[in-house]
Amino acid sequence: MVFASINNLSIENKICDVEIANTAAKLTKGLMFRKNGRMLLSFHFPARHGIWMFCMKFPLDLIFIDKNNRITNIVENAKPMTLNPKTWKVYYPNKRCKHVFEVESGFVKKLNYKLGDIVEITREI
Repeated sequence: MVFASINNLSIENKICDVEIANTAAKLTKGLMFRKNGRMLLSFHFPARHGIWMFCMKFPLDLIFIDKNNRITNIVENAKPMTLNPKTWKVYYPNKRCKHVFEVESGFVKKLNYKLGDIVEITREI
């Protein structure tokens, strides 16, 4: 099943492939039910978009990106929800964001992403 086209995303000249989710259905589903993957959630307007870990099979690093494509907030190692209510958490950025980059846990440290880094997205035609 194809969820979205694969595009290139670059942060501080570190390039990776990423799926783009930009419809209501794709934004709602995100990486749910998958065993791995990277996805850029691209919302229609900036807001404090919350991310939950319902039906996730692996922990994520969440990179919140503003309308100027600058990283404004990072959550590392967000754990999937379980039957334990203590895991039922929604992750919100400190500021309004336009995009959220969902990646496997440890990705932020591995590539040394940090607040203020600029994100560039190259869409395939």
